[in-house]
Amino acid sequence: MPATHLVFDVNETLLDMSALDPVFADLFGDEHSRQEWFLTLLYWSTVTTLTARFRDFTELAGDCLDQLAAQRDVALAADQRDRVFDTIATLAPHADVRPALERLRGAGFSLTALTNSAQSTVDAQFANAGLTELFHRVLSVEDARCYKPHPSAYAVATRALETPVESLRLLACHSWDVTGALRAGLQAAFVGRAHQALNAAGERPDIVGDGLAEVAEQIIVADS
Repeated sequence: MPATHLVFDVNETLLDMSALDPVFADLFGDEHSRQEWFLTLLYWSTVTTLTARFRDFTELAGDCLDQLAAQRDVALAADQRDRVFDTIATLAPHADVRPALERLRGAGFSLTALTNSAQSTVDAQFANAGLTELFHRVLSVEDARCYKPHPSAYAVATRALETPVESLRLLACHSWDVTGALRAGLQAAFVGRAHQALNAAGERPDIVGDGLAEVAEQIIVADS
């Protein structure tokens, strides 16, 4: 079945998180600490899902920031913590995002964003990045009370779109997200970004590309 509804992961897939690197470098003396923090955040989102103790993603992000500070023996002032979250709210899209989204909309696809972030966070991010107008829906998994890659998280998009799950295709630069979507019954596409690669422990989607522009062209050929 052609996937007429495209569902996009947000952080790292659409929005460039590298803007956080100098912030983390200033706070912790190491720009790679941003990746450590984000991986810890994903880890704890999985823990809360598996143990059925849902916690707001922004609160989790703050908890993981505090954990990193404790590990590095750094005392963060309130304004330093605010700097991290202010930067998250103002992340710019990758250079290939807007042209690819416009290309896909022009080809007749429905575009939906689905993120682990809180609804208020993604709304602010998209408004700042100028992406809101390109999407038919911008969704958070928060109503499911669990995080991707749990099947119930992807069901948020299925319910909102009122369409069979197999007509949805998730686009993400995270192998775990792609595998989660495929195992939940969606189709998927892997968007190659820096420092991201597919993992052999998961499924390989039928569409794999280096960046969103390449993936978009493959989708148009496969699903139009």
